[in-house]
Amino acid sequence: MLISQDKKGDVSLYKGPIIDMHLHAENNSTLPPEELGLCIPLSNLVPHFDPKQEFGEAWTAALKNPSCKNPMWSSTSFEGYTSKIQSQLETYKVRPVVSGSTPILEEWKQKFSNTMIPSLEFQLERDSIPLDSLRGLFENNGFQVLGEISNQYAGIPPNDPRMDAYYALAEEMEIPVAIHMGTGAPGSPYLFSPKYVAAYSNPLLLEEVLKKYPKLRISIMHYGEPFIDELITMMYHYPQIYVDLGGIQWAYPSDYFYQYHLKKIMAAGFGKRIMFGSDTFLWPELLGKSIDIINEADFLTLEQKADIFYNNAARFLRID
Repeated sequence: MLISQDKKGDVSLYKGPIIDMHLHAENNSTLPPEELGLCIPLSNLVPHFDPKQEFGEAWTAALKNPSCKNPMWSSTSFEGYTSKIQSQLETYKVRPVVSGSTPILEEWKQKFSNTMIPSLEFQLERDSIPLDSLRGLFENNGFQVLGEISNQYAGIPPNDPRMDAYYALAEEMEIPVAIHMGTGAPGSPYLFSPKYVAAYSNPLLLEEVLKKYPKLRISIMHYGEPFIDELITMMYHYPQIYVDLGGIQWAYPSDYFYQYHLKKIMAAGFGKRIMFGSDTFLWPELLGKSIDIINEADFLTLEQKADIFYNNAARFLRID
């Protein structure tokens, strides 16, 4: 493909089309009732904490009174939120894989049907979708990806045998799956996900899955962070594994993300299987900031950026 570029100092900036493998759909039922401000990196949102306080209080205080100079602010209406999303998609020429429930994605289709790739979010126990119904959603409702599979938040590992039937169906129908394996929000077990298990980020947990279902296409969302060495050995032995960057680029300071994550995966030789993912949710500007962080990585060539931003995801999704 042709590579459009610009320059920032000595760094070549990729300006071509982008596939975002990791964007969450929100609507009026999921947007907060008041504006909340987000500062990144997320790891420093609550820079220190004394457990004599409730963590939820510290978290809420940080979002209501952000400490950075130019925080991103959430919208309180679907119209305001989708207007910001539209601006981001157009500015950066992004085609997003949008994860959400069926009702929310129906709303999104009305606004973004020509742009979005619908992806059905799924979690065992929460989403009791019979296999026949799931098959119908992919055959008749336009879904193209199964994910985000968020079992980790429910304390369920990716190799739980209850997932076998769903993996088998995805393999049979040649549906790619996207599995959350990695960091959640700081303090997740004390806030939204009391059953969250950090150890279930380990990509080694996928080994028996890929032996059972060798034709299954898997995207590891958040690239199994922080288990980078385990990820590398799995990518080595199971070359159908792809990863998306899943917002980790803004969850931690850029120097840390570059040095200990992205550089290491690239140095291991897997630049053809890293896909861009912003993990955009309540704050649409996260999309542009995520793009900037990858574009400003001076150790990546322009060709490597093109692979991360577009080529690898197009190959994974089988987009002509």
